[in-house]
Amino acid sequence: MNNDRIKLPTPFIIVMILVILLAPLLGGCSTGRLIGEGASFVVNKYCDVPEAGRKAVRKVVAKAVAPNSIVINCITES
Repeated sequence: MNNDRIKLPTPFIIVMILVILLAPLLGGCSTGRLIGEGASFVVNKYCDVPEAGRKAVRKVVAKAVAPNSIVINCITES
């Protein structure tokens, strides 16, 4: 009865430990990419708005994120 334990191969155990440690990091990378793509989309839409409209948007965003702030510089291509 003392030998009822299952003995897993050492390489298998090492791979399982690596997967457990790396899985959250890989998930974090895809989340970062998703946030980056979303931010890029929003900034592009913001920069497409005429300057007068951007002033109104800035006021709303400033109230929403206060006491923090966000700065977006729109660069026009010539």
